[in-house]
Amino acid sequence: MRKELAISVQSAGWYNVYGGEDNAEYALEVAKACGFEAVDFNVEARYTCPQVLTKKPSEFFSQDLETILKVYEPLKKAMEKTGIQLLQAHAPFPCHFMSGPDEINAHLDDVFEKSCAICQYLGIPAIVAHPFIYYDRETERKINLEMYRNMMHVGKKYGVKICLENLWLARNAMSSSNICAACQEAEEAVWYIDKLNEEAGEEIFGFCYDLGHATMCKRNIRDEINILGHRLTCVHLHDNDGVNDQHFAPMIRRMTDWEGLILGLRDIGYRGPINFETSGALSKYPKELIPAMLKYIARVGKYIRERILEEEK
Repeated sequence: MRKELAISVQSAGWYNVYGGEDNAEYALEVAKACGFEAVDFNVEARYTCPQVLTKKPSEFFSQDLETILKVYEPLKKAMEKTGIQLLQAHAPFPCHFMSGPDEINAHLDDVFEKSCAICQYLGIPAIVAHPFIYYDRETERKINLEMYRNMMHVGKKYGVKICLENLWLARNAMSSSNICAACQEAEEAVWYIDKLNEEAGEEIFGFCYDLGHATMCKRNIRDEINILGHRLTCVHLHDNDGVNDQHFAPMIRRMTDWEGLILGLRDIGYRGPINFETSGALSKYPKELIPAMLKYIARVGKYIRERILEEEK
């Protein structure tokens, strides 16, 4: 049974430090000892954004599915042994290029399908697939609808919910502010999700609310979460300086409206993972100090959970 409001952290920043798939049980034991109950699995670690941007196919994802799944056998066994659940994942991104070649977009389609197959194998119920972002919003919407419609059958096939995410585009140097991109406004996210689910005939699509991205675009956190409502499937919680996407530990810079987050999640009765996307903090510490930071992040997660479950006063 999946735990409600499970305290979770992304695998990036610590999992591979402690052995990754080669020593999965030890890595998950470290997370468990630090107070975590779940992990957000970064599937894109096998095909990172800089690698995708070269438009060269992934050697890992070019293998047949049976070979790929064997890589994750130790992790599957480690999950069963430690009791740590994998409740969300992140697909390689970008998921689509506007200017081909067609071969790379076909490869990215295959990468996404194999990512969902990995999720099914590991029992992960949801995967985040970044929307396409572009300066022209009409073009952006057209491509996103095509892209997610193409993913629809994959979500159905593997029983994995596909989560869109609120993104930002480029900083305006004159005003030191970021431009809202696809799904940054909750109303647009709702439009995408409802339209796609209506076409699918079932709830294939959900939403991942990235708190750091919302902070960078100066959104009203509580209002946005209330607009998303039941569509909110999972979260990426992290801090930043209000301008840059730094993935700091929570409640460090104090630029983020954490109170608005807590109240918004309470308003809608959110019961998904309390998940932190904090690789920017964890990757800056030596191996010996990572557990101290993980314990701090987990403690903030427990505080957020306690506050969500408080009775309305």
